[in-house]
Amino acid sequence: MLMGKYPHTIDSKNRLIIPSKLKEQLGPVVVIMQDTGGCLSMYSKAEFEEYASELSAKHKHEVKDIVRYIYSKSIEIQPDAQGRVLLPQEMLEHCGITKNVITVGCGKYAEIWAEERWNERGLDSEPDDFAARMAELGL
Repeated sequence: MLMGKYPHTIDSKNRLIIPSKLKEQLGPVVVIMQDTGGCLSMYSKAEFEEYASELSAKHKHEVKDIVRYIYSKSIEIQPDAQGRVLLPQEMLEHCGITKNVITVGCGKYAEIWAEERWNERGLDSEPDDFAARMAELGL
């Protein structure tokens, strides 16, 4: 299970160090995808394959545009010996990442956020209706 919050920086060559605790769980190959929420999502290869399989099982006509978007905005990459991944400029621009990033574990995947966007959205704060939403979900 991926969890925790890790501040890092992007180096001058657009490389991000995957936090060691996450790297161990993600394995030797990761898939990074542009998320529609303004961040990047990072999966182990096996978890991404499961995610893609679930999507492919849906009615093909209804999800064709979604499948096209997901695969065209994803990369499969093997971190180098230092645990770094090279992030394409297009992905960095999509997320507003210039230097400082926040990587957070989200259970089966991790998210990579521009620190500024993370702070602007107040993602460190408990949602106003957190207790009500948890109760609604039966948790």
